Amino acid sequence: MLKIKIITCFMMLSVILSETKSTTLEYIPDVILKDIKKQKVKLLDISKDKYIVFNFWNMACEPCKKEMKFLNEFHKKYSEYDFKVISINMDSPRSMSKVKKYVKSSKYEFDVLVDPRMSLFKKMGGSIMPFVVVVDNKGVVTNKHIGYNLGDEVALEEEIKVLISFNQDSSNVK
Repeated sequence: MLKIKIITCFMMLSVILSETKSTTLEYIPDVILKDIKKQKVKLLDISKDKYIVFNFWNMACEPCKKEMKFLNEFHKKYSEYDFKVISINMDSPRSMSKVKKYVKSSKYEFDVLVDPRMSLFKKMGGSIMPFVVVVDNKGVVTNKHIGYNLGDEVALEEEIKVLISFNQDSSNVK
């Protein structure tokens, strides 16, 4: 009888602990980065009350560059619904002139910040690029995507639509 009580207590404790773990939310870190014009930007300020897709990249990452074209389209397409893309470049300060030229020639409309020490990248769980982090308008991380293959943008756009509560058949999202 005692064994059954101990096993039951152990099982209940396991369930309680597993439920506690699964409800832990991950939020945007409170950090300050610089933009490509060397202006300090508080991440929480520029993302406040917005649905965000953070994308981490560097100039040597070709899949990153391919994905960024789609991210810019999403940034423009859904901006009126409090959605934005925040791009975070992780090249060294010595490469910043190349980064600026690339961003300008690509006509990206989203904010581009720099994280040369990859501290934010690591804080958000990044290890491989491209790395995309999807965040709701309360600052809660809802999903993370590692890598990019052509076609991944379709699923990401659907995820964005759900995030900003669009009806999938709405004429607003085509």
